Amino acid sequence: MSDAPDLAALLEALDHQGVAYVVAGSVGAMAYGAAEVAPGDLDIVPATTRENLVRLAAGLAALDAEAGKEYGEWQFDELGEREWVQDGRLRPARPLDATDPSTFDHSFVTPHGRIDVVPEAAGTFEFLRPRARALPLADADRWVAHPVDLLSGMTRPRRAKDVPRVRHLREVAAAAGDGIGFIGLRTDRFDEMVELFRDLLGLSVVRDAPGAAWFRLGAHAELHVYAETDPDHAFFTTGPVVGLRVADVDEMRSQLEAAGVEMITDVERTDTSAWCHFRAPDGTVLEIIGPV
Repeated sequence: MSDAPDLAALLEALDHQGVAYVVAGSVGAMAYGAAEVAPGDLDIVPATTRENLVRLAAGLAALDAEAGKEYGEWQFDELGEREWVQDGRLRPARPLDATDPSTFDHSFVTPHGRIDVVPEAAGTFEFLRPRARALPLADADRWVAHPVDLLSGMTRPRRAKDVPRVRHLREVAAAAGDGIGFIGLRTDRFDEMVELFRDLLGLSVVRDAPGAAWFRLGAHAELHVYAETDPDHAFFTTGPVVGLRVADVDEMRSQLEAAGVEMITDVERTDTSAWCHFRAPDGTVLEIIGPV
């Protein structure tokens, strides 16, 4: 077995069984054209329904896959993010159980190379699939996680080999074009609004916390609903706040300030996004949002 995975053989085995999955990791970055990428494995995020996991088990069996030795485990850091921690203690592989997605969370060794099955750590299939892109990969179109989601998976922990990939994926994300990246509103009928978007309109939930609910809006935007008791968004007083997508938040903020536009907040950042709020000439609160 060579170090480089035979992507065609691995993916075709999964497709033959009808497995629903999204490609992530280094192979995902390669699909977006990242240079100097030599994947050592294939990362997939499968749908975790029982039926799909039965199909995945059949695909792994067809590949003569064996769970590799693992000397670490997923843990949560102080910010609640998952992080792989090596501690030198060997974990025995559990038998695959289609009713328990965690039993599939392994790096499997096959005659065609390694395949890493990651049901949750890189984001669930239900979270990733709505904005994944169908890209040519191993002579067929496959669903590949969105660049922003790939970035999220490559930053905990950051590896030296990920640096050029992260840079390229940020460029791809920035090139997605202008448009709306965010809509936010603050309401005194929080529970009813959440029920409207989640239960009646069927929007995919990104985050569910006391007084805050985030929903997916298509491939590139989110809808955030905040209760009137939320202190961080007390300035949402002019109706829904629209976040306008820009290529460079810092540069655009400088241009707005030079034009005399009132800035409401400083630039805030995560590993993948930056944003800030300002007041339009008529008093409307707006946002600019873009990649870091």
